Amino acid sequence: MQVFTTDAKIDLHGFTPEAALYRLERLCESGSLRGKSLLVIHGQGHGILRDKVRQWGKESRMIKKIWPGEEYFLPGGGGVTVFYL
Repeated sequence: MQVFTTDAKIDLHGFTPEAALYRLERLCESGSLRGKSLLVIHGQGHGILRDKVRQWGKESRMIKKIWPGEEYFLPGGGGVTVFYL
């Protein structure tokens, strides 16, 4: 059995969408994750933060690929997204 792993992760629970996106953008801009995968834990809730995070990923030039947790059957389901930088 293969275990799913990423190179890094960030937990955005409890942050407002603005604060969460600020933290996410700063991490991605640091360059330390270039060419790597990032597990973004945003939770499920009402989907507001999930939608904002995924929209930011689609618009960002830093993000090469997005894996929504529920579509790729990742641990955490709809509460996680993986970005490939």
